[in-house]
Amino acid sequence: MYFFMAKKSLREPDFVSQLAFDEVLKQVEFDLRIKEFVVMEIDRANYIIKPNMPYRSDYFCIFLVQEGSVDIRLDDKSYEVFKGDVIFCPILETFWLNRIAENYKAKYIFFSVDFISQAGFNYKSNNVLKSLSSDPTHIIRNEPDIYRKLNFHLDELKVLNNTEKDNYYFNEMIWHHFSLVIYEIDNYFKKIEKPHSVTHREDELTTSFFQFVQKHFKEEHHVQFYADKLCISRKYLTKVINKTMFKSPRDIIHQVLAVEARLLLKNPNLNINEVALQLKFSDQASFSKFFKKHTGRAPLEYRKDDLY
Repeated sequence: MYFFMAKKSLREPDFVSQLAFDEVLKQVEFDLRIKEFVVMEIDRANYIIKPNMPYRSDYFCIFLVQEGSVDIRLDDKSYEVFKGDVIFCPILETFWLNRIAENYKAKYIFFSVDFISQAGFNYKSNNVLKSLSSDPTHIIRNEPDIYRKLNFHLDELKVLNNTEKDNYYFNEMIWHHFSLVIYEIDNYFKKIEKPHSVTHREDELTTSFFQFVQKHFKEEHHVQFYADKLCISRKYLTKVINKTMFKSPRDIIHQVLAVEARLLLKNPNLNINEVALQLKFSDQASFSKFFKKHTGRAPLEYRKDDLY
């Protein structure tokens, strides 16, 4: 869902175009006090993402749709967001642009992993893993009070981060407004999530597990590897992830693998055996068996049916 602005310096050889935070900063028209976040308005005229191409960003994004609508695809599901919607976008999700309205206009805040960490937040797995949920709960709809407050905080953050504006307490005020943005969104998600008590240690383990999965899932498909990286037993890791995510670690690893497999199969330059090799399956047969189990279709059938 997830960031619709980039310079043409994206790496062309990659099937998935990588959106780097440095490219966002180059588009700001004034000097920033803190170069780990930026607030800007984007409309159709400066919305440079090309339709029907996969993109992935290395930063977080929140945007408020002010006018019009935009239709985006995450994995194989399409979502349309409209005026008054608030969207929270985790990092490293792969998305496509399907359609953008002529009158589209939205207010965005982009921020790095370092920035949210410096603000005192452990970017929780519950939010980062929204992409693995079939329910797009990272879209906040029909909440005008939340929209109004977030709009106010983003306006304040934009002014405070402009070096041309004098403010002795700019640093403290930036953390204040940014914290309120995160609290508003986190509070909304907490209200709609299943209530269950998760300790700080369990939350940290879940976040670390997800980070390791994102880094190693192509090479390492077994839960034991991740338990070893976290210096805990496989049994304890399974207990924690089942509690925090309502899924087993194995299910999450396989879900990430299946998402990546579908993405790679959309690349016409790769044959099925090359996709299997990239994902470190022992052979094409074992990959095909895995893919059919998780998607209901054989890789070749999926590729033929895909209208990408």
